[in-house]
Order: sequence, then structure tokens, then C-alpha cells
Amino acid sequence: MDEFMKIAGLHYLHDTLKPILDEIFTERKPCEIDPLKLKDIEQLDGNIANLKRYVQKIFNAIVNSALVCPNVMCQVFCGLKQAAVRHFPDSKEVRYLVVSGFIFLRFFAPALMGPKQFELTTEAPDAQTARTLVLISKTIQSIGNVVGARKSQHPYKERYMMEIHREFMDSSNIEAVRNYLDVISSASRQHAKGIETPIVLKEGFMIKRARGMKKFGLKNFKKRFFCLTNESFTYAKKKGSSALCTIPIESIQAVERLEEDSFKMKNMFQVLQEQRPLYIQAYNCVEANEWIDMLAKVSQTNKNRLRMYHPGAYMDKACRWLCCKDSSKDAAGCTPVTGGLPADIKVSLDSDREMERIHSLFIRNMEKLERVKDACESQAVYMGDRNMRTAVQIDDLKTCFDTVTDLMAYVISLEEDHKKNRRALYRGTKYGSEQAPIGDDNYLLMKAHLSTDSDLEL
Repeated sequence: MDEFMKIAGLHYLHDTLKPILDEIFTERKPCEIDPLKLKDIEQLDGNIANLKRYVQKIFNAIVNSALVCPNVMCQVFCGLKQAAVRHFPDSKEVRYLVVSGFIFLRFFAPALMGPKQFELTTEAPDAQTARTLVLISKTIQSIGNVVGARKSQHPYKERYMMEIHREFMDSSNIEAVRNYLDVISSASRQHAKGIETPIVLKEGFMIKRARGMKKFGLKNFKKRFFCLTNESFTYAKKKGSSALCTIPIESIQAVERLEEDSFKMKNMFQVLQEQRPLYIQAYNCVEANEWIDMLAKVSQTNKNRLRMYHPGAYMDKACRWLCCKDSSKDAAGCTPVTGGLPADIKVSLDSDREMERIHSLFIRNMEKLERVKDACESQAVYMGDRNMRTAVQIDDLKTCFDTVTDLMAYVISLEEDHKKNRRALYRGTKYGSEQAPIGDDNYLLMKAHLSTDSDLEL
């Protein structure tokens, strides 16, 4: 799981933490708050202020990043939460604890304590900066832990951390973390059945252009109440009314600004979908930016995203697009969509080394994969007999069985190829030669590995 999050979430980690870490490494402000480690106790107040500022920036960056969490990570977190709810239906806290234990304790915290290992910095931190990162990591871990506790009071082993605890363990921060965990473990992205009501991300009144679906209908502009959740984008006549239109999040192909010349109106943007674009006007530029940013983030992992779009509207009277003058209403876009991965993020991964680590993990856990495969077979045969159920309950038996079977086949095939390569290398290397001088530890280690291969013939 740690390796999966590191690979799948590396860009997400950089996008979320790197700007603040760069600031910490540049400023190198003291943040030591342990009185026993301070040479001058008068520095304590200033150090506490420095630490609070850094923790607040890291905290805000994390809780505001839910919509850009990689889709594959969200799917895994959703599965974890659903499994926790099935096994502990009476405990609401466990659904938060099972997700926070991975995202905070095993993802953000290790990255904060060892940023160089996650390519977040190219330099090793000095002693003062390393201590700052440890204190920040402790606080972030504690915030992640407290959301899964029945009581908000969290005893610290170190008394000097109590002031930081009181600063960040208030109800508003805990609620912000819970909302973050709800979004990243949402079932909507994988079209699974949710276990709770949709999470409202943003709502408010805006002006939309009427669709004019009737033959003699006018495409005028109407005030509507819009609501964006983690599942859909809807609008109604007023708050609390039935939705007049519902656009599933997975159906949004792009969210872009609309040229002012289209309707001679400012602060307009368009939500592109398969049927037709939805033209919307916000009341001011700030609201427009917030809606565009929120809609773009929540839909950026959709598989059907467009590459090109029309920045201008299609003018029915002129029978052409205002931007490119194309007369076909179904013409492909003329301008590249915005968004995507930032081009300035550089990540250097040793693909061979990472693949070897993942392969080694699978080899060491082949028995566990075999048990999952057996569980699929058992449940498929004894689905209706409760007495025959195994300890592992699997919802989609066929998909799980096929995935595990293919995975085991690939791992075994790769291991066989690896053994053949080792045998060929061993047979082609003469002990005492320039490639394998007498006493060479690598050659002796390779010989020891080969002697354990049951299919080796010497």
C-alpha cells in the first residue's frame, strides 16, 4: 500500500506540499518548542509562532486538495471505508480512522519527515530544518488521528506540544479533515453504491442560458440555484426545489471560460458535456473563478475529457462558431483545453528499482494472493450458504478473481524470466575472471541464490 501511494500519488504530493516545503527550506526559521532543547528560552514564543504558521499552511494545503487526489487512490480509499462500515456498522469514527491512517500516517507524514526520499527536495535538511519537519509531521499525524477518536482530547506524550494541540484540534479543523476524508473516499468516481449522502462542495445562485429545447422556445437567461456535490452538478429554481437538470460528474468533459463577445456578458463560463454546452454567468469574477476551479478539479480525472473546445459560443442566427467561424455545430474544438499536469514538476523515478521492489513485495506475499483467490472461489460456490462463508468478503467476485489470477500469472512469469537471466549470467561468468574476481561478494551471492532454485541443473 505504501509503494502504491508513493507511485500513484507522487505528483499529488508534489502539487500539495512542495511549495510550502520550499519555503521552509529557504527561510530556515527556528521552530523548536521543547524548552529542554532551547539554549535561550526567550526564543520560545517566536518559535511557536513559526511552527504554527508552517503547520497552518501545510494543513490548509492538504484539506483543500481533496478534489485533486488521484482517482485510483480515491477508489482504494472508498473500498477501505466501505469494508470498515461493513465490519463496524455501529462505529462512525472507524470510517474516518481507516482512511486517515493511510493518507496521513503513511503518505503525508513520511513525506514531511523525509522529503528527499519523495523527490520533494534535492538537498538533505540540516538539523534545524529536520527538527522543524518532525514537529510539523507530528502535528499533522495527530490531526489525522483525532478525527477517528470518540473524544476530541488527544493526550500528548510531550507536554510541550500541548499549545500546538489546542491551536489545531478545534472543531472547525476536525470538521475540515473529516470533509477531506469524505471526498477522497467518495464512491462517486468509481460508480459504486455510496454509503452516505452526497457531499456539497459549493452552491449558490447564478445565471444560466436557457437550453431552448422547444421548437419555438427562446434561449434567454434565467436565474437558477446551482449545487455541486461529489456526485453531480445540478440547478433548480430555488434552494430546496427539485433539480431541473442533473449532470453527473463523470459526464463533464471540460470546464472553460466563455468569450465575452459571445453574449456581451462578463464572468461567463461553460460546462461542456456530450449533449450541449451549459453556459453560465457568475455574479462577479471571484465567484466565476471559484466555480471554474471547483468544477475543473472535481472532473479532471474523467476518462472522457476533451482535448479541444470552442472558447466562443455557437451563434444560431449566423450558423457558425464565434471563435473559429466554422459553420458546423458539431465541429471539433479549435482551442486546447486548460488544465492537466503542471509542466514544471520534475520527478525522477528509477523505474527498474521501483519495479523490482513491487515485484519483491508480490513474491513475498504470494500466499496471501492465493488465499484471496481461494476466497473468491469459495464465495462463488457457497454464496447462499452462510455457514461456508470465508473471513474475506468480496463484493465483485469475478473481477477480483480475474485480477488476482492475472496478477499471479504475471508475477510468476516475471520470476521465471528472472531466474533464467540469473542462470545465463552465472554460466557465462567464470570465477576468477575480471568480471568475477576471487572473493567477489556479488558472484558468491548470485551463486547462493541459484543454489536455492529448485529447477537449476548444474
